[in-house]
Amino acid sequence: MIDIEFNRDKKTVADLIKLAHHQHIPVILSNHDFQATPDQQTLISRFQQMAARNADIAKIAVMPQNSQDVLTLLTATTIANQKLTIPLISMSMGELGKISRITGPQFGSTLSFATVGRASAPGQLSVEDVRKSFKILN
Repeated sequence: MIDIEFNRDKKTVADLIKLAHHQHIPVILSNHDFQATPDQQTLISRFQQMAARNADIAKIAVMPQNSQDVLTLLTATTIANQKLTIPLISMSMGELGKISRITGPQFGSTLSFATVGRASAPGQLSVEDVRKSFKILN
């Protein structure tokens, strides 16, 4: 798989997706916002745009400023998951967002990211903690 950032030059992204698909490589089209959480409709629209641009999986990671932001992401994920046919990945980052990393599947997020050592994004949990949480919730 290849993970391509959604907010790059549209032609470059389209060319990369086409090249990856030509090589039978699935594409995750992702959007990261390390500053804030967009409103619900913007998040849903981004998921839809990713699907329309031929992503195999659409991924959004945002930074919540408060607990409502986490709920906004989870609600947008639920709605987009009901509308789209491709798998979705979503997560809120940081301390506030940790809950989204373990409850994501209940809201339509296909997978989570966990650490095997040093975190690559704020709020990532260890593989052990994610496994324990998934067992409790599922």
